[in-house]
Amino acid sequence: MSVSDPRRGVSPTILRVGSGANLVDRVAAALEQKGASVTRADVEDAVSRGDIGFVDADRVAIHRPVPDEVDIDLPVLARTDRYVVIDKPAGIATTPKGSYVARSVLVQARRQFGDDVVCAHRLDRATTGVLLLITAPHYRGAYQSLFEHRLVHKTYEFIAKTRETIPSSYSSRLSGQRGGTREVEGEANATTRFRLLETRGELSRYEACPLTGQRHQIRAHASALGIPILGDCLYGPGAGYPDRIALLARDLSFLDPVDGSAVTVSTVQTLSFP
Repeated sequence: MSVSDPRRGVSPTILRVGSGANLVDRVAAALEQKGASVTRADVEDAVSRGDIGFVDADRVAIHRPVPDEVDIDLPVLARTDRYVVIDKPAGIATTPKGSYVARSVLVQARRQFGDDVVCAHRLDRATTGVLLLITAPHYRGAYQSLFEHRLVHKTYEFIAKTRETIPSSYSSRLSGQRGGTREVEGEANATTRFRLLETRGELSRYEACPLTGQRHQIRAHASALGIPILGDCLYGPGAGYPDRIALLARDLSFLDPVDGSAVTVSTVQTLSFP
């Protein structure tokens, strides 16, 4: 196993180091230049454990200590020799972020399916449902390009307060900002189709189909229409970053770029009215 290979699903940090004869001194100096609060003794301990090693003459791989959070089983909806489609649970990010490293789909998927796994797209931490993972490295570009060229049809459902009429399509310009995504002036770069599915008093279940792939697009557009998603305190009432909102990635459809077959995968999860 190479020092640059993932360990327990977590990839190392690659650091460029200056010249010198001693690995510990070179790494410590490079980390100090980056403002890292790491002592030379810390580096020496990491080297002795095998957590730091040369990738080549000028770069090292650093495996940082990762709290081994509880392993999370990722339910499989479909699987081929090229990809796996999972039914993502709520409260787990798609990729490592902040203090949550092992508690991410990417790391858990690598532990469950192998170190070659990458995510073809993303779902928010608080969102549940269908997520495509690529397991064969030489097919990554083919499947990722489907999303880049908007050749994947995605259908979501969400629960929000009842509004008697909603537009069938909504467009605006969205800009990623600290703490979320906001509408700004300018030419539209995001379009979402909406449909009312069911009403139960003050709450309704809606369908949303994003035609573009802006961050938090459905959440921001639902809020702009006056129907913020239930539990979404980032775009609706309340404050903070929720672990779960009433937003479900229901279906994912595409033409397989390898064999040309039509693929449609649906979640087995459902949204429940409170």
